[in-house]
Amino acid sequence: MRKREILPHDYHMTIAEINQRFYPIHRFTTDDHQELDGLLGLFWSNEDSYGIPMAVGPRHTTGLVSFPTYAAAINYCHRRWEDDELLYDWKKNAARCELYPERNVWYTQELQQLTGNTPLWFLSLSEVHAWVALYDGTVYSVDAGTIDEAMCQLYEEVAERIALAQTEEHPTLLIEQEYASK
Repeated sequence: MRKREILPHDYHMTIAEINQRFYPIHRFTTDDHQELDGLLGLFWSNEDSYGIPMAVGPRHTTGLVSFPTYAAAINYCHRRWEDDELLYDWKKNAARCELYPERNVWYTQELQQLTGNTPLWFLSLSEVHAWVALYDGTVYSVDAGTIDEAMCQLYEEVAERIALAQTEEHPTLLIEQEYASK
């Protein structure tokens, strides 16, 4: 009998055989370096919603992920690992892309006029964190997938908060303007 392929340790997965079906199972490592196995997240509904679809063959949409052969389960684990790596790399690269630099310059200038400070942003592994401080020292920050999204969200949040603060300061002026227009 041929020796079965064993999954690499960094996959954090193993294959369980139950009633002649093969189930990919997540392997977790606890803080005290013990390994635990579980069925967390390996449902066809998750794969259908969030995974990259398989190129050939029928698509399952319900139940636990299982296969009639050990080789098919191993192939699934390799595809899932590649899927996770590709999506992670995609998020990492997307966070570093700036598709609309001229728009981000405009957001930066507008935020400087509104707050008196230059907005700052930095990249983490797969996100962009942007923040700016107002005149009174209040700090607004957002997390987004790209630089463009971060600057847009930061501008919208700051503009909305400043507009809300101005309406709270002058409620009678707004009421007077509403009656004057009638």
